[in-house]
Amino acid sequence: MFRHVVPFAATALLASPAFGDDCPTVQTAKLGFVLERQGTIAEVRPASDHFVHVVNSYPGGKKQDVIYYRGFFPISRFDDTARSINIPVSDLRTVFPLEPKARRALTYAPAQPGKVGALISLELAVTGQEQLQLGSCSYNVLVVRNRFLNADGKMTSEHTDLYSPELGFVLAKRYEEKGGTQTTIKYQSIKPLGRVSPL
Repeated sequence: MFRHVVPFAATALLASPAFGDDCPTVQTAKLGFVLERQGTIAEVRPASDHFVHVVNSYPGGKKQDVIYYRGFFPISRFDDTARSINIPVSDLRTVFPLEPKARRALTYAPAQPGKVGALISLELAVTGQEQLQLGSCSYNVLVVRNRFLNADGKMTSEHTDLYSPELGFVLAKRYEEKGGTQTTIKYQSIKPLGRVSPL
């Protein structure tokens, strides 16, 4: 089953000049790019109609295919042991573009083969923007707060996505811990897809 991840775009925001030629830009990102964190590699390939196909390769050899809408909302996640789908009830196209101070909402049903779960409401709020460093590359990201509510309107979970409008993908996630501290989980490096050596 999906973890609540949403793992969205403002054209006015551009990434800072990258340090070196290996940093994907708004132009080269259309050809794909590779993200890496602690041995896990994500190959990100934009598809048609704003969908994004990601192949995650894990250190143990496991691979996972994920389809996102705009690199933000996970539509499906397939691997050797699990198959899960998020079925949008709302029109995903109305969520974009995301921009500072934007507030959006959508409803979807989590599903597995032969089973559809109860509807989940997702409330999105862009609370700001900041600079995110991935290795030698730097990008402006939108800070997007995600609140998940069940059918009774009770919040079941929340987290924050750091979303790059330029790359069209979530580059990091932030979680609130007990005591008011925050934990940010981000990729450690990024390269254009075509410049990565074959595995």
